[in-house]
Amino acid sequence: MRKGGENRKTPIRLNRRLMRPFIYMTFTRFLLALAAGLLIDFFLGPVVHRDLKEGVFLIFGFLFALLALIAWMRLDGMKLPRLMMMRINPRKKPSRMYGDMADFLDEEPMTTFEDLEDGEKDVCILYADLVCCILFFAAAVIVML
Repeated sequence: MRKGGENRKTPIRLNRRLMRPFIYMTFTRFLLALAAGLLIDFFLGPVVHRDLKEGVFLIFGFLFALLALIAWMRLDGMKLPRLMMMRINPRKKPSRMYGDMADFLDEEPMTTFEDLEDGEKDVCILYADLVCCILFFAAAVIVML
């Protein structure tokens, strides 16, 4: 039972509405961490005279596992701060002078990460971190072979 007596069920599954933010978040996080790992190997590798790729990939794998654990704990009801960077110039939704086009009345509008509820944001963060964790552990195993 949750605090206050309510038994709240949190969504754990990815639905169609969450796929676009999930894919964007996973792709962005993986590429940023991969670039950071390769830069660390490029600049610190000659200093220590060895290849640091497997160690860096393992560290990033454990980092993403820790971030997935934090997202899972937030889904479970713990009050933890979000580890997100604040945007310097947040996008404002454009005010339209005209209505939407009639051709797209039956289609659902595209969902951005900012449009999601807190629980849905946590689900996207959880799955994006898990996918990045698996990718970095796989990359570390491949580099070690």
